Amino acid sequence: SFLLSVVTASSQDAEVSVRPQVLVIDPERVYAGSERGQAIRAELDAIAAEVQAENERIVQDLIAEEQDIAARRHDMAPEDFRAEAEAFDQKAQEIRRARDAKESDLQRQVTEARSQFFEDLRPIVGQILIDRGGVAVMDSRSVYLVLRSADITDLAIAAMALEPDAPE
Repeated sequence: SFLLSVVTASSQDAEVSVRPQVLVIDPERVYAGSERGQAIRAELDAIAAEVQAENERIVQDLIAEEQDIAARRHDMAPEDFRAEAEAFDQKAQEIRRARDAKESDLQRQVTEARSQFFEDLRPIVGQILIDRGGVAVMDSRSVYLVLRSADITDLAIAAMALEPDAPE
C-alpha cells in the first residue's frame, strides 16, 4: 500500500513537471468535438436524410405501381400482363442500380470529407507538437498507458476553432 501511494504520488508529480516528447491525440474525438467536424457531419447527415427520403418515396411509388398492375391483371391478356410485369421489373432494377450508385456516391463523399478534415488537422497538430516541444504524436487509441499531459486532443479542438474554414 505504501509503494502504491508512492507510485501514485510520483506519477501525479510527474504529470505536472514532465513535458512529454511523445504526445497523443484522439482524432475521432477532434472530429466529433470540433465545430468544423460537427458542421461536416451535419451536412453529410442532411444529404443522407434527403437520399433516404427520396428512397422511401421511390419505394412507395413502386409499390403503388406494382399494386396497380396486380389489380389490372384479371382484365388483361396473359401476354399483356407478362409484358407489363417484365417492363416493371426492368424499371425496378434500373432504379435499384441508380439508388445503389447514389448510396455509393454518398459514402464516397463521407470518406472524402473525413479525409479532408484529418488532412486539415495535420498542420494544427504539427504546430501543437512544435509548441509543446514534442517529437511525435500518436493516436491515443493505440496507446496503452499515457500521462494526461501528453494528450493534446482538447488543444487540437480549440486550435481547430481558431483556424479559418478550409476551402470546400
